[in-house]
Parts: sequence; C-alpha cells; structure tokens
Amino acid sequence: MEAQPQTKTILVTGGLGYIGSHTIVELVTSLHNKKTKLPEANYKILIVDDLSNSSTAVIPRINQVLDSVCANHTGDYFEYQNGNVTDLPGLEAIFQARIDSKQPIEYIIHFAALKAVGESMQFPLKYFDNNFVGSLNLLKCMEKFNCKNFIFSSSATVYANNGDAKEQDPLSFANPYGCTKLIVEHMLQATAMCKKDWRVISLRYFNPCGAHESGMLGESPSNYPNNLFPTLEDVIVGKRERLSVFGSDYNTKDGTGVRDYLHVVDLAKAHVCAMNKLGDISGSEVYNLGTGTGYSVLEIIKTYEKVIGREIPHKIVDRRPGDIDVSQCNPSKANRELNWKAEKTLEDMCKDSYRWKTQNPSGYEKN
Repeated sequence: MEAQPQTKTILVTGGLGYIGSHTIVELVTSLHNKKTKLPEANYKILIVDDLSNSSTAVIPRINQVLDSVCANHTGDYFEYQNGNVTDLPGLEAIFQARIDSKQPIEYIIHFAALKAVGESMQFPLKYFDNNFVGSLNLLKCMEKFNCKNFIFSSSATVYANNGDAKEQDPLSFANPYGCTKLIVEHMLQATAMCKKDWRVISLRYFNPCGAHESGMLGESPSNYPNNLFPTLEDVIVGKRERLSVFGSDYNTKDGTGVRDYLHVVDLAKAHVCAMNKLGDISGSEVYNLGTGTGYSVLEIIKTYEKVIGREIPHKIVDRRPGDIDVSQCNPSKANRELNWKAEKTLEDMCKDSYRWKTQNPSGYEKN
C-alpha cells in the first residue's frame, strides 16, 4: 500500500482581515490547482484571528469565492480559531493541538498587527505590545514546536522618506507603527542568522487598496478608517460629507503626499510566490511589494472621479503627524526572484474599490 503524504498546517494569523482574506483565496486556489512548490504533503490552512479588525462574516464570503474557482472540491477550505498572538499560552496550545492531531504547523504567514500610523502616535506602547510581542511569541512557538518557515507582513514605513525604495537602502522610521515593523524585521534577521535552518521572508508592503473583483471581499475597518481608499469609499456612499486631504505643502508635484498603491489581489498573490520561494533560501530575505509608480492624493481623487463619473468633495486640511512626502517602491527584486509582478492598474484599484463599497456600503456585518 502506498504511503499517504503527511498532513501539515499553514498558520495564517490575522487571516480574516483585509489582506489576509484575499491571501486565503489565492493560497487555497494555488494549492487546489497544484501550483505551489511546497514539499509533498497534504496542507491544511488554519486561520487564527482575534476579530479586533475583522469579522467571522467574511468566512462564508471567502468560501463562496472559492466555490467559484475550485472545481470538484470536497471538505472545508480552511479552519478558523479565535486567538490573539499576544497570548503566548494560547498560541502554544494551538501549536500543540496541531501536533497531537498529526497536522504540525509547518508554515506561518503573519498578518496580525495594528496598522494605523495616527493611532500609533497616540498609543505607541499598545503598538509595541501587539506588533512586537505578538511576533516574538510566534518565534518562541516556532522554536518550541520545530516550525522553520515564516512570512512576515512588513511595511514600506521602514524606509522613512524614500522616493524609490530599494531593499538595501538605509532603514529608519517616522512613527511608532513603522518602528514596530523595523524592530520585528531586525529580530527575524538576527534569529535566522543564528538558526541556519530557519527560512524567513519579510514582505514590505507599500499601499494596498482595491478589492476582490467579485465584490464579495474588501476592506471593512472595525474602527474609523485612516487610509485613503476606505475614507474615499465612505464619501462616495454618503457616509462622510467630504474627504480630508492632509496637507498640500509636501515636496511633491502637486503638494499632496505621494504613495505607491498596490491592488490587494496582486499583494495576495505575492504571498503565494513567497511561500514558493522559501524552499530556495537559507536565512532571511526581504522584498518590496508595489507597482513602482507613485500617485499623489489628488491624482487618486481624479482617477476615482473618472471611474464613477462625478466629482468627489474634498478639502485640504493640516498635515497629520508622522506622515512623509513620498513612499514609492522599486519592486525589481520581487519581480526577479519571486517571479511576481503587480498586474492591476490604478483604474482597476478604483473600479474594484467602487464595486465593493456600492455592493457593501456597511462592509461586513459584525458577528
């Protein structure tokens, strides 16, 4: 009788959130279509999320999207368990339970983090506790339970002010949120330098936006949104009177901040590419994820207006503390080594964002 492949678990922390939910779709689809380069095994996906900025209402939506792309599938696409990465005993119990069920955690994709720049300026210690301690706890579990593969959700904020950021550029930070990402990156690199059989990839996101083309998945902040696109969406459906443009005196072409915006589906696909890359590396690697093109706030507004066919009311207000002039990506390393490239345009981002918000004006219903 032929031996059955061992069953292993891919742990996705924060997997019900905005980026996490889209990544689950791309990861399951890739596994279903046998397009991953992972070692031979049966892979189970376990989402651990504390629902602080997500909802279990996303689960049937992920399943519905997957039903449309995974023909002849049987069984659940993934498992979900409520948990917080700052709870070390709780994490250890999760790792132990997977070993007991002969489905050890082999890979970790770590999304779970607080991510608002402005909030981090108000509550810096809250951000260090959640983002740094949570990541440290995962590494402790990796060491204790013999897991050696880790993908970290990092950020372009580690570059401070850089108009064409390359991975080897000097690193800094302009706010506590960026500092937490930089500290975790350093911790990962130092640990992988000592543990020669660990494989770690940090993905430096630029500005994710947009939504799944089905309109079933998108960004649904639990709190008052701080990012441009969800704020724009609120104005479009009448939840806000106008958009506040924070500052017009930046050193940019029109005085408003410039960012490299990246469609969330392109970003999700990059995580599958990163998982495929883990088997080829030793130690740690870092990759920028972006389009390589920066757009100002006013350019975003004009493109969105073109998509929806009407003007978007907006007003210039004072700068926010911690914001920088330009954050733009050089993605050539990811293009070359991950075999990944952002494919969707700014117009795609606006169209998918508009579809999501008009079909789901209140986001996901909270459970």
